[in-house]
This record gives sequence, C-alpha cells and structure tokens, in this order.
Amino acid sequence: MGTRFYILLMLIGEAYMIFPKTYEASFISFNSNGTEYADFSKIRFLGRERMANGTLELKLDLDDKNFSVSGESFLDSTGSGEYKQLPFTIPKQPICQALESNKIFFEASLKRGVNTDFPIDTNPCPVPKGIYYFKDVLAKTDNWPSIMPRGYFKAVAKLFKNDELVAALEIVVRITDLP
Repeated sequence: MGTRFYILLMLIGEAYMIFPKTYEASFISFNSNGTEYADFSKIRFLGRERMANGTLELKLDLDDKNFSVSGESFLDSTGSGEYKQLPFTIPKQPICQALESNKIFFEASLKRGVNTDFPIDTNPCPVPKGIYYFKDVLAKTDNWPSIMPRGYFKAVAKLFKNDELVAALEIVVRITDLP
C-alpha cells in the first residue's frame, strides 16, 4: 500500500504542475548573515519591478565533502509579520546535490550569460570560488507549483561547513493573483 500511495501522491503533484498559473511573485527582501564563506550582502532590489542586482562572493570552493545546505519555507498571508512554517523543505544535503535537485525553481529567473555569470546551468562540483554578478533578475515562477498560497513567502537556506551552521540566507517574495 505504501508504494501505491507514494505513486498516487507523485501523480497528483505532477497534475498540479500542468494547471495554468494564477499567480505572480515579486521580490520583497533579501537578508543574509555569515560572510566568512559566502557573501550575499551586495545584492539589492531595484525599481518598481524589484529586480535583484549585485554580486555574490564565494570565498572558497564549496564541495560536497565539507559543505551542505538545508531549506525551510514560511508564509505570512496577511503581511502582519507572523510567519507560519510550510511543509516545503529541503533536508540537509551536500551542496552540489542540493543545487542540482532544486535548480528547477531558479532556472527561469537565472540565465547564465544574460543576467548572471553564476554557473547554474553546468552544475560544477565543487562550486567554484569567485565573485558572481546578478543583473535585473526577476522572480519568475515558471517551474513553481501551479498552486501556491498567497501572501509573503519566505525561504530560508542554511549553509553548513562540516555540520556547523556558518551562514543563512532569507528571501521573501510576495505572491499575488495575476491581474
């Protein structure tokens, strides 16, 4: 019974992905801490469209042996600042594996050679150190689920080095109905 239930859940999830989207997302805020290994502090949102611009500095190669990441998500449907945790999570896993398995959610927004030089399309492992630019990046929802709760959606990613928390990144997007 367990296998059949799992297959049914997967099919339902796939079915929801083919429904047309009735929402859009826009960046609201971006916060990070811990700059010893990765510095996101120079990324800002500009203009009415709230496009992400700036640089990310990786201060050393991030490999699967030493670095891992996890992720959690939260929703504030009213804008009151009271976030409730959602079941959308990324369990702690090696960094390259996490980037590979979750890049589908960023592919529409990040295009190497167009609005970034981060090698999102080639999945290098280790992720090479360097300074990467982001220019006029919009929150595009092409590969997000068809059904998303409306409100302020917060994603929190944590970076670990040898199982010690060394940095955290928090991105808030506002999800609204399409006009």
